[in-house]
Amino acid sequence: MKIAISGYNGLVGSQLCEYVESAVNADILKVTRQHLYSDKNELAKYLEGADVIIHLAGAPVVSVWTKKQMRIIRDSRINTTRNLHGAISKMNKKPELFICVSAVGIYDTESLHTESECSYSNDFLGQLCQDWENEARKVEKESVRTVIFRLGVILSDKGGVLKKVLPIFRLGFGGKIGTGKQAFPYIHIEDLMEAFLYVINDKNTKGVYNLVAPDLKTNTDFTNTLADSLKRPAFLPVPAFILKLLYRKGAEVLLKGQKVAPDRLKTEGFSYKYVSLKNAITSFLK
Repeated sequence: MKIAISGYNGLVGSQLCEYVESAVNADILKVTRQHLYSDKNELAKYLEGADVIIHLAGAPVVSVWTKKQMRIIRDSRINTTRNLHGAISKMNKKPELFICVSAVGIYDTESLHTESECSYSNDFLGQLCQDWENEARKVEKESVRTVIFRLGVILSDKGGVLKKVLPIFRLGFGGKIGTGKQAFPYIHIEDLMEAFLYVINDKNTKGVYNLVAPDLKTNTDFTNTLADSLKRPAFLPVPAFILKLLYRKGAEVLLKGQKVAPDRLKTEGFSYKYVSLKNAITSFLK
């Protein structure tokens, strides 16, 4: 099986390359940024023979949201997905599966969201995800099975939020972000890898999946669980105004959270290894 992966050097992509290479003896085709922005005919030639295409690439969202950076964030997702669709339409042999990641930031912060019962946010991130997914769905017109993963916060000791805050919490200087009341939809990196394998192997899977653990938690829950696991205090909160000074509007990613339930994964029988935040965090502290 040949699997093409964009964003292969990121937190998810780097581990996914190793994981599927081992799990299904996959031949990994690394799709570079240069490939993604190339002529769709050239991209089609490069992708020819790929059984699965996984699109992970995108500029970091947690950043200073200047007008220029917001355009970069948007273009790195919308334009590349559009170009992939164009390339797939030109391929002699279409892939069996196209997987595109999105984010739970598509949802508003008021309700509890499943894949079927949800309301979308009209802010920058919400609109970005909606437009991004609309581009990804166009691949379905090529008779290619398409899956969209709405990712929550990814817990990993190799990158992301956990790697950034662990040294601070080990010193006893950790604390909640803002009020701490914002939802904290998370998923363990190992469960994330298994979810990719699940949709690759199960030919009946298609459409949108919320990729979060079934354990509804808040930022305060995350703070207290991490501090308790390390046996350290956590009494130094990060005030909202400091984050706004650092990231401007980009601080919304850290100060807001969406309550999300992975109904489809649970209904279809997907087996989580880490169903509680405590187990997820302690797995990285052994």
